Amino acid sequence: MSRWVAWLVAALVLSSCHRHVKPEPSAQPVSSESAVASPAEASPVDAAARGLARPATPKERAAVGDLIRAAESVRLLRLRRQVRIEIEDGEAIAQSLRSQIEEEEIERARLMYGALGLLDTDMDLKSMFAGVLGEQVIGYYDPDTGRLVIRDDVMAGLAGSFGPQQAQEAQLVLVHELVHALQDQRLGLGESFRKDRTADADNAFRAVVEGDATLAMLAEALRQQGIPLSAATAGIQQMGDYVDLDALVRGEKLDDAPAILRVTLVAPYLRGLQFVAAVQGRGGWPAVNNAHRRPPATSEQVLHPEKYFAREPAEAVRVPENDALVAAGFDRIEEDTLGELELGVYLGQGRPSGTDEQAAAGWAGDRLVVYRRNGKAAAIWWTTWDSELDAQEAFLAARSVSPKDPSARVERKGRAVWIVRGLPHRLHRAARSDFNSFARHLKNQAPPPEVRPSLVY
Repeated sequence: MSRWVAWLVAALVLSSCHRHVKPEPSAQPVSSESAVASPAEASPVDAAARGLARPATPKERAAVGDLIRAAESVRLLRLRRQVRIEIEDGEAIAQSLRSQIEEEEIERARLMYGALGLLDTDMDLKSMFAGVLGEQVIGYYDPDTGRLVIRDDVMAGLAGSFGPQQAQEAQLVLVHELVHALQDQRLGLGESFRKDRTADADNAFRAVVEGDATLAMLAEALRQQGIPLSAATAGIQQMGDYVDLDALVRGEKLDDAPAILRVTLVAPYLRGLQFVAAVQGRGGWPAVNNAHRRPPATSEQVLHPEKYFAREPAEAVRVPENDALVAAGFDRIEEDTLGELELGVYLGQGRPSGTDEQAAAGWAGDRLVVYRRNGKAAAIWWTTWDSELDAQEAFLAARSVSPKDPSARVERKGRAVWIVRGLPHRLHRAARSDFNSFARHLKNQAPPPEVRPSLVY
């Protein structure tokens, strides 16, 4: 394994941070020399309300100030306002993260992924999700308050109680988090988080955010070794060929989590890193800045950067209301586009990695609709593919993971694949009629043009 890959492995193991909340409007700009807020600025009442264990000491603030300058240097951006530094223990961080998990989103995940058999609907999803986050997070930037929260043992390592290697690892993690502060203040991270997105587009957006911060963290690690980032970007894009990417970020709770959670939590860091390395390798950090302003529209564009450069769009898929289902008492309660990344998880059920990337490649579009009747869920999922060969491969993979009961069905017609779960067999014919009409229309469409990477950013 080359030296830069060894550094990458060490950095990625420590880099997971929680999904950010929505930020407040920007404050007055300040220089990076005064970008670490003094603890005197936070009142004891406010600190207690936020679960602040203690303020950073002058020595710790100075150490973080050095890292701010390192993050600004490697990322070629400068902070506009101060970043508040707060030190919390692991339990306080876990409690804070748990309080930010919205019940509405938990219930939506239970409905969507439960209907597909990817989640046990009786599971305490909030506790499981909080446990995974608490296990992985060692620090995070919160754009809602403009503060950097650092776990106390990590801060101790940074301040000198750890050995040189552990201290360096802590520094790299904080560079990652400080890049999020730069994204917030210079690239509109907070505004971007306010936008409504499909599950697929959200996975793509998070890949830019976390991939950017992870690449900057790696760039700092390489800089300390005298290695330019340009020497590594090509290798990062190819590392999936010889490194088990999903094995780099591990944890007891993460390993035990359902694949749909595990893969979507890890992908923004690992697949996002590969995507951002491709963008940065073509146009430097200005191209990465542009990727924040105009992020990939689909996870397909993240997994296959050449499709992002060509701006290959997803195929529009709409599942119409079905009179027979309405008459039978099925209420349409949720719908979404899951994209290539999450479709790969569905097709990869039973695999050690939790995903089947090969079967999901060639995705062109999809729409999942979830229905409910008498407390039970049913799902109709239409997917389209770049070619009939891609559709046939996806069909075979979907059929292999389909439950062996009359309420499930997988069919292919041309470039379209139809997945049904939980729908009484007597209603399959009515639902199939809509799908066949949709598939016939697809058959008359020309296949997507050959992808030719654009040179325009």
